[in-house]
Amino acid sequence: MDNKKIYKGIQDRVWIVVHIFFISVILISCGSGGAGTQSTTSPAQGGAALFSAELQDCSSPPPNSVYVCKNIIRSNDDVLAIDVMISSDKPVFGAAFDLLINGASVGVVLKDDHSVDFLQPDPSPEGIEMWKQLFVALDGETLIVGASRGKGLGPLTGKIHVLTLKFKKPAGESPLNFAHNSIIDEKGHPVDIPDERWYGGYFTPGL
Repeated sequence: MDNKKIYKGIQDRVWIVVHIFFISVILISCGSGGAGTQSTTSPAQGGAALFSAELQDCSSPPPNSVYVCKNIIRSNDDVLAIDVMISSDKPVFGAAFDLLINGASVGVVLKDDHSVDFLQPDPSPEGIEMWKQLFVALDGETLIVGASRGKGLGPLTGKIHVLTLKFKKPAGESPLNFAHNSIIDEKGHPVDIPDERWYGGYFTPGL
């Protein structure tokens, strides 16, 4: 058999394995009551670990972290738009995580069909999209998020925009916490971001 065909066959199988692995990560994150990491921040904790969802610059989070920031352009009098960002020195191919909210204080904006209303990152200047697959679902007070580069796009490094979520203006103080956190590279291996660097946010009315 031609060596090029063998090499292509190996590449295709690697991609299939990675894709199956990533789907399994999303399914695990969708499970209720399972073990997982939960990252919580609040104004009372203070220190470098506090990144408010209401702050535009996110207080310059450290490298190799996941955090949230307010999207000024997408926010208005009725909607608070929040970007979820990854800062990684290592290649990122996909991510899956939950975002926990207090439904009594802040609501998720939904479309007419009751699906989550969210925005994908802008494509590159060359028109290349950020994610081939981007999945968001609301289960009670939990937003379930999964993103994958898909075949052919390759991994990303540096400051990575995962997606923009839309929330109704908060009626009271409410944390925005990460749980069941998973990030993988192109080969399906975990990208090590310490648990304490999954920074949630904090909704505060009036800001």
